[in-house]
Amino acid sequence: MSAMRVLVIGAGPGGAAAAIEMQRAGADVRIVEKSAWPRAKTCGDGISPPGVREARALGLALDDKTKLEVGEISTPRGARFRAGWRPETPWGAIVERREFDERLLALAVAAGARFDDRTTARDVTFGSRGPAVRLGRDATATHELFDAIVLAEGATGTLAPKLGFGRHHSRLVALRGYTRAIKPLEPQFGLYFDRDVSPGYGWIFPVDRERANVGVLVDERAVRARDGDLRGILRGWTATSAVARETIGPGPTYESLRGGVIPTGRRSRVRGSVYLVGDAAGVADPFSAEGIYQAMATGRAAAAALVEHGPGRAAERAYARALRPFDRNAAEARRLRMGFGFVIDVMGARAVKRPKLAYHLSSSGFFMKDSLPAFLLGIARTW
Repeated sequence: MSAMRVLVIGAGPGGAAAAIEMQRAGADVRIVEKSAWPRAKTCGDGISPPGVREARALGLALDDKTKLEVGEISTPRGARFRAGWRPETPWGAIVERREFDERLLALAVAAGARFDDRTTARDVTFGSRGPAVRLGRDATATHELFDAIVLAEGATGTLAPKLGFGRHHSRLVALRGYTRAIKPLEPQFGLYFDRDVSPGYGWIFPVDRERANVGVLVDERAVRARDGDLRGILRGWTATSAVARETIGPGPTYESLRGGVIPTGRRSRVRGSVYLVGDAAGVADPFSAEGIYQAMATGRAAAAALVEHGPGRAAERAYARALRPFDRNAAEARRLRMGFGFVIDVMGARAVKRPKLAYHLSSSGFFMKDSLPAFLLGIARTW
């Protein structure tokens, strides 16, 4: 019996994770990426504790990176507290996406997957023998037949809408750049829910002791209200944020200033042997906008469904079931954003004096969010 042939479209964390798992299970995997490789990616570069866990499960240990064992959080009224993560995943890391994606893809290639960059999947047709894809590189194009497709085309891909998956429910917008710090940076995630960006946040993540990845995350409606001036939002937050003035100064000069969208939610993610993963599936957390962990986790889930059931309806149903927790958490995260400024002000003021509450907010509310009832119960227990 011939090996299952799978095309992975997109070489980011979701596509690479799916390729690693399927190739190791005996599938014949081909990965195509439209960009020249390696490539830079607009990102905060933060690998959350769950992201570190997923990367480790795929064989990518990040022990050579600075361990970020602490998160610092500020509230709209200026309260600041620090806390750590859960014992099972006690640290996160900062890895520039160019490096992280390159290392993850290298594991897929080492397992035997074929990889082609600057190659575009231009259209997909469906027949009794599986999906056929027209793959183009430069001026040439070939039609190839596969048993299944993992579509990891990211936030702005155009193939998923053409295949009838519809639009994402909402979008968050981020802008980030790299700048020099005016004092040595602490090894910590910094998430600052200050008034100028609420219900979004500003962040300061240490690339090393002297250089930081700095950015803002806001809802796209907030950007429209500012006539699209996302740079102005970043400048305004930098000027008014106490922690920004302390660490990078009130008017930093940025390198590689780039923006991007983070889509959340999608009505369906699997159809006709096409499996959407990562940002294409809209699984980024609508509260924190974390997406790297979700990309790897959904890539692995798609691979698990295909490996266990083979192409067909059983695998599609299994993958849809695997995504239910992501949808449930996303719905709860959206509810958590309602009235967020008031809520986090009240909780943050209390957390400054209650280390157990600070720990719960940090470890369960942001990078490692429980279900909303469990999150609220934890607040009650630590209040």
